Amino acid sequence: MMTPKSLSCIVIPTNVSLRCLEDTNQFLSDLNAVEPKVYAIMMYDSLGKLGSNILGGNTDRLGSYTECLSAKVPSGKFQGQYCKLQVQQEGFDYSIGICVPDSCHDEDITTLAILDIFKFKTISFVSPFPSLFTLNSTVSVVSVARCAKGLFSIDAFAAICFIVFIVLPITGTVYAAAVRWEVKFDESPSDSLPSANYGSTSSNEKDKSESKGDIRRNHYKMNSVLPVVSDDVYFLGALDRTLKCFSLQKNLPTIWTVKSSKDVCSALNGIRVLSLVWIISGHTSQMAAWQNLDNVLEWKARVLKNPIYVYSRSGPFYLGVDTFFLISGWLSSRSLLNIVHHSEKGITLEVTLKYLCNRLARLQPLHMYSICLLVGLYSVIPWGSVWEISKFHLDNCRRVWWSNLFLLNNFISVTESCNGWTWYLANDFQFYLTTPLVVFLYARSKCGLIILGTTLFLASFTVTALLSSFFRLPVASPSDTREMSTVMYFTEYYTKPYCRYGPFLVGVLLELFMYHQQAQILRNKVQASLGWLCAMLAMLAVVSLAYAIEDSVNSYSPAAVIYQALHRTLWAAAIGWIIFACQEGYGANWVLSWDIWTLLAKISYACYLVHPMLIILYNGLQETLMHYSDINMLYLFFGHCLLTFITGLALTVLVEKPFEGLKQSLTCQFHRKALL
Repeated sequence: MMTPKSLSCIVIPTNVSLRCLEDTNQFLSDLNAVEPKVYAIMMYDSLGKLGSNILGGNTDRLGSYTECLSAKVPSGKFQGQYCKLQVQQEGFDYSIGICVPDSCHDEDITTLAILDIFKFKTISFVSPFPSLFTLNSTVSVVSVARCAKGLFSIDAFAAICFIVFIVLPITGTVYAAAVRWEVKFDESPSDSLPSANYGSTSSNEKDKSESKGDIRRNHYKMNSVLPVVSDDVYFLGALDRTLKCFSLQKNLPTIWTVKSSKDVCSALNGIRVLSLVWIISGHTSQMAAWQNLDNVLEWKARVLKNPIYVYSRSGPFYLGVDTFFLISGWLSSRSLLNIVHHSEKGITLEVTLKYLCNRLARLQPLHMYSICLLVGLYSVIPWGSVWEISKFHLDNCRRVWWSNLFLLNNFISVTESCNGWTWYLANDFQFYLTTPLVVFLYARSKCGLIILGTTLFLASFTVTALLSSFFRLPVASPSDTREMSTVMYFTEYYTKPYCRYGPFLVGVLLELFMYHQQAQILRNKVQASLGWLCAMLAMLAVVSLAYAIEDSVNSYSPAAVIYQALHRTLWAAAIGWIIFACQEGYGANWVLSWDIWTLLAKISYACYLVHPMLIILYNGLQETLMHYSDINMLYLFFGHCLLTFITGLALTVLVEKPFEGLKQSLTCQFHRKALL
């Protein structure tokens, strides 16, 4: 039995605080007493204990986070504090949740655990796995302890950003409502009785009424509540326009309008949304497997090498992103061609800068706000026993947020980047830098365009093939079983623009072909059917070959090198055919052009940015590990999609659309001044 004097008989290093020693001694004494105290039983009960399905990967012992924190000594001297011990035994690592007095720090707990102080009777809190699962059941080494207390400090700057973008829309909405009410008040008759012509007016009265109303509307449109009559009150005019840009009255109708632009292929909306949903499906499964599954080995055996679960990793590793690159290339080419068409000067430096500034204004406001949202939200969330992933992302954003600002996060600190999924935005903007050259050659020399396009494709294919061969990169499913190859997969291949450029270039060239197309290319259903057959076979080959090609480290085949170099561009070409066929009237327009896709496509950018945050948030709030099963993942997927679309709608209305309005307002002001 542990007595109050037991710890005094043990030589304790001087780096353990006296307060921690006293409280720990009291806790263990109360636990090992003839009649243990309730708080001590609760602290021991919250300890992580050995569970079942160890062979399936259930090695971590999390315990009960909430029960630990609710345990308080009757005297009020201390309460329970949840900590994790990282333990190494026979070549594998696992963690054990332990409840200790809150007066102890990480270093104190590490030292006491190494000395095996924490015991109930003769049973150690840090009991090793039995010999059935390891060669030696007695050897376990505590490497470090990490306590949850004080890990997440509130970030003031992020909190301010978070609050500002709630206050601004509320202020703008109230202001716009006040302006509208005052306009209506001024237009309403003040002291007249209903006329005999109630419900109708004569033509002369109607014309007069409309002319007066138009005068008042124009007056208030120019002045609103804040009169803008001279340069002396320019600030008030700017404030008026800014508040209106953030009003819900202005931004909500732009979301609910579901009519597609005539200049854009309506099938793009359906393809974009379906690709986003596919990516969310992949992240739902992948992010849960990082730390939250109690049968992670079963998940790896069932999912990673089985083509039936192609939805679970968004294809042979996120082909949906390559569809995004294809659509981005298509839209970038059309955007530049439209600017060139209206400029009547061809591609000049001014046109190129305008094109690039438009892209930055489209990407960066919501991108940077998403960082503020992550830092502010993750700083105040009461995390559970699985806090490591959220802490990792929070620390990264505080440290290297500037790489996202300059869109260099696909080159700088890739393994510890802020909002790691935003490498896509860096690639996207870097791809946009090449579009003016491609369009310039298209206007000047078709032969030059063919040479440039061929050179760019071959360069991307060659670099990808060399990297794949040198690092022996996995093809279908990067995983921790090949740690070095997996790291290289993400740092040297997956996030690099020279390896991912093919799909974007396919999109650029496709739009150049379709932009000036007047005559129908597909003459009959036979031609369309052959095209669809080739596209479907190409997509099937891309998916199926990923699971058939040998890509192990010891026997890395040339087929794996060729596949790695070509498969993403081949996939983009197949999706490009679908876009072209839909434009020609031989596609799946009846599905891909539904109005619901138009609505969801408008919020798709915000959804892409926010959905990993929500998944990490959900996973980090869990107190126990989840069990992987198809039905569990299906329910998680639907829940993540619903919450993603709701949050994406809010971010689009509160942040993205207001900044679009501000950009348009500033552009109009600039042109107005230029004309004066």
